Amino acid sequence: MLTNDEKYIQRCIDLALKAKGLTSPNPLVGSVIVKDNKILGEGYHTKAGEDHAELAAIKNANTDLSGATLYCNLEPCCHTNKRTAPCAQRIIKEGISKVIIANLDPNPNVAGSGVKLLQDNGIEVITGVLSTTGLEINRHFFHYIKSDIPYIHLKWAQTLDGKVASHTGDSKWITNEQARAHVHAERLFYDAIMVGANTLKNDNPKLTIREGDKVIKCPKRIVLAPSGIQTKDFNLFTDEYKDQTMLISEIAHDNLDSKQLMQCLRDENGRIDLNNLLVELKKRGVNSLYIEGGSKLISGFLELGLFHEISVYIASRILGNGLGLLEHREVNKMSETINLDLHKLHQFDDNLMLNYRKSF
Repeated sequence: MLTNDEKYIQRCIDLALKAKGLTSPNPLVGSVIVKDNKILGEGYHTKAGEDHAELAAIKNANTDLSGATLYCNLEPCCHTNKRTAPCAQRIIKEGISKVIIANLDPNPNVAGSGVKLLQDNGIEVITGVLSTTGLEINRHFFHYIKSDIPYIHLKWAQTLDGKVASHTGDSKWITNEQARAHVHAERLFYDAIMVGANTLKNDNPKLTIREGDKVIKCPKRIVLAPSGIQTKDFNLFTDEYKDQTMLISEIAHDNLDSKQLMQCLRDENGRIDLNNLLVELKKRGVNSLYIEGGSKLISGFLELGLFHEISVYIASRILGNGLGLLEHREVNKMSETINLDLHKLHQFDDNLMLNYRKSF
C-alpha cells in the first residue's frame, strides 16, 4: 500500500505520462501541490518550450500556497539559460514549505543545485520517493544527458521457432492485433523509428503511430539503405509525412535535401560504422531510437551490443524455413551467448512480449 507521499508522487507520474511522446528532449514531469491533504493545484510539462510542471501546478492552483507541499517526479530547475522560467525560485516566492521529489535531475545545470537552493531558503526537501518508477518513465532523458548516442530499443516479432520472416522476406503479420497495438503505444516514447532497406522493400511500412485507423503522431522515420533506393516507390517518401523521413545511404539522392539524407560511413572491415551513425543521429536531434528491423539490421546492432532495451514479440505459430537473427554468428560455447535480464512480460491472448533492459 502506498504512503501519502508515494500516492502524490504517483499522481505526478500519471500526469507526466499525459505528455508522452511530446516533450523530447525534455523529460516527462508532473507536479501536485497539497495542503492539509487536499490538492490545491496540479500540472504537467506539455511540450518543450512550455511551462514546466511546477509552474503549471502553481498557476492552476490560483490560491495562496504558503505552507503547502509541492510534489514533483523530477528535481525543480534553478537555471535561467533556457526558454522557460526557473522553478525553484518560483517555489520559494510562493512560500511553499516542503518539496518532495522522485529523482534528482542529471542535467549538469541542475544536478542537485535546485534542491540546494530550496534548502538554503528554508524549504524542507525529501528525495527518492518512487525513484525507480521515476527513472523508468524518464530513462530516455537520463540517457540523453549522459551519452553521445541515442537510447536504442530493438524490437522484433518472431514465431515460436525464432523466425522473424519467411524465406521470401514476408513478415506480415507474425503477431496478433493486440500485440501490434502495443507496438504503436511503445513507439510514442521515441524520437525516431529505424528500418533497413529489406524491410522497406518487403513491407513498405508507414511507421506512423496509430490508434485504430487514426494517426496520432509521426516520429522521424529513418531508413538505412547503404546502396540506395528508389524513393518514389515507398510510403515513407511519398506520403503526407515524407518530410519526417531520413535516408542513410552512400548514394546521392537528388530529390532529398540535407535534412532528409545522411551519408553512412564504413569501418576498416567494410561494414557500416554504426557507432559513427548513432553519434551523427544524436547531433541531429534523435535522442531515442526504436529499431524495428529487419533481421540484418537488428543482427548488426545485437552483434555490436548497441542497444539499451529489447522487446521480443512471440506469436504462437511455427514457421519452419525462414529468416532468423544472427544466423551467421558462430558460437561454440554457451558462455559466448548474449545474456539479458528480463524486465517485464506482457501477454496478448496467445502472444507474448518479453522486455529486456541493460542496467544504467
